[in-house]
Amino acid sequence: MRIVDFIDSLESAASKYSLKPRVLIKTENAVKARIEISDSIYIQFYHHQLSGTSNYVLVGWNNRLYGRDCIGGNWHRHPFENPQAHDRTGDGAEDITLDEFLDEVFEILLREKLI
Repeated sequence: MRIVDFIDSLESAASKYSLKPRVLIKTENAVKARIEISDSIYIQFYHHQLSGTSNYVLVGWNNRLYGRDCIGGNWHRHPFENPQAHDRTGDGAEDITLDEFLDEVFEILLREKLI
C-alpha cells in the first residue's frame, strides 16, 4: 500500500471514533503515526510501502498492551493477555485492516475499563 493510501485509510478509520491521527514521521517510503487516547495510552501505526511491513500497537504506560504486525506478508498478533507473545495461528495470522484493528483496540479499551 502506498504511503498516501495508508494515511487516508488511517484517517478514515480513526474518524469512526471521532479521532484524528498525527503523523510523527513521514519519509519517501515509510510513515509513523499516532492516535492519542489519554495522557498514558495511545495507538501507534507504522507502515513501510516497499517492504510491506506494518506495525499497529496499543501502548499504555510506555508498554505494548496489544498489537498486530505484518512482516514479509505474514501477520501475527501480540495478545493483550501476553503482549510479548507472537500469535501466528488462526485469527492472529489473518490480514487485518486499520478499521478492524481500531475496532479490536476499542473493544479491549472498553472491556479492560481503560477508557
